[in-house]
Amino acid sequence: MFTAAVTHLSRRLRLHSERGLVLPLALGVATVLAIAGTSAISYSTSNARASYRSSADQKAYALAEAGVNNAMAVLSLPDNNALDPYLLPPRTMTAEGGTVTYSGVLDQSTGTWRVTSTALTRNPTGPSASPVRRVLNVDVPVDASFSQPLNNMAWNYIWAKATGSTCDMTIGQSVDVATPLFVEGNLCLQNSATISNGPLMVKGSLTMTQKANGVGLPGKPVNEVHVGGACQYWNKAPNYPCKGGPDNVYAKILDSSVPVLTPPSADWSNWYLNASPGPYYPCYEHSGTVPVFDADQGSPTSPDASKRNGSVLTIFNLTPGASYSCKTAGGELSWDVASKVLTVKGTVYIDGSAVVSNGGTDIYDGQGSLYLTGTLLIKNTKLCAVADADGNCDTTHWDPNSRLLVFAADGNGGQVPVGDSIQLVSATLQGALYATNAIDNDTTSAVIGPMIGSTVSLGQSVTTSFPAINIVPTGMPSLQNTIYAQPRAPTGYIG
Repeated sequence: MFTAAVTHLSRRLRLHSERGLVLPLALGVATVLAIAGTSAISYSTSNARASYRSSADQKAYALAEAGVNNAMAVLSLPDNNALDPYLLPPRTMTAEGGTVTYSGVLDQSTGTWRVTSTALTRNPTGPSASPVRRVLNVDVPVDASFSQPLNNMAWNYIWAKATGSTCDMTIGQSVDVATPLFVEGNLCLQNSATISNGPLMVKGSLTMTQKANGVGLPGKPVNEVHVGGACQYWNKAPNYPCKGGPDNVYAKILDSSVPVLTPPSADWSNWYLNASPGPYYPCYEHSGTVPVFDADQGSPTSPDASKRNGSVLTIFNLTPGASYSCKTAGGELSWDVASKVLTVKGTVYIDGSAVVSNGGTDIYDGQGSLYLTGTLLIKNTKLCAVADADGNCDTTHWDPNSRLLVFAADGNGGQVPVGDSIQLVSATLQGALYATNAIDNDTTSAVIGPMIGSTVSLGQSVTTSFPAINIVPTGMPSLQNTIYAQPRAPTGYIG
């Protein structure tokens, strides 16, 4: 009986002891569960915040990319010059969820923009947290446009724009015109001048003062003649419309309907502001004595077209006795005296006058235009795109669509006779000329290429002829939709 009592007491004590362990164990389990729950909540919250932060970061990057795209749109706009170093000042735009500021710095030695775009978006981790910031840097190389397709067929003509005189254009001596000719006024042929090729377009009258004058031949008519006024041959009465053979005019097509063609015009102010090298785009690399492009242009950050005023009083010698070189990201004007090569690439503007006069045969290289507020004189010199072994300009091997130099002069008198913008004296040019006033080919001078002026004097004993032109320098007067430079796709994304 004693043994049974002991056994019963022992069971009671053991049960009592086990009940005492339940509470601490339960508390421990609850604590572990609480810690696990807190950790889970903390982890979940942390993941949510990280997700929100990542989303904000992606949004900021997208905004930064939008800033780069906006910069590219500015550089690609046809009216803008992508090589203008002041084209991308800091600009800020507001977009959904943030702002972006973009700007660019042009490396003028390589013609490459470094575009920087900085985006800011709201930080989702808390109202006092700093905005999410992404900075994106890209490089944008720019290619200068040196040539474009011809979009004004006037540059395949000799063109005289003057009207109102008895003879708005006079062709004399033994000149034979073998290239298209457009006269907006009245045309007079004198001495033994002839026209052996067409088209010939005369809005006014055609007067041939000598028996030796004529247009085409009975067995070799020109392709087309359009004379808006009367034709008068030698001592005969005028005929309206032109009668053909009786007027010594022989053409496959002969009528009085002059086609409507628009003569080109030079955008002097535009090229004064954008020519490179020029007043606002000085030489980035240079050697020797380079031109003074302007004497009073002012700050390049605020270009002013009213400063196109002929401020450079010293006439610049394009082919002197010493070499020089001026290069920019958009063009070049250089002279190598040893090889006698003048390089003109792009469009160059000098707010003054220029001369070519070294008594020899010079070669030019490139597709280029040279604008002058003043005048141009070419004297005792042959300036050729291609020269033969005898030092003469070689038309047979000249392709003006790959090598063509055009001079555009706005002045009157000074180094040339009053009334002239351009004069050649005992000289030859293989290229193109544009003049506000007259183009004067004196004595035995000749231009192998198109000429457009108020009137054009064709010299003596010359035959005008040049290959067809389809591609021209970007600065050619009257080109529409001029593209100064073209940006490439952005490269080197960093950020």
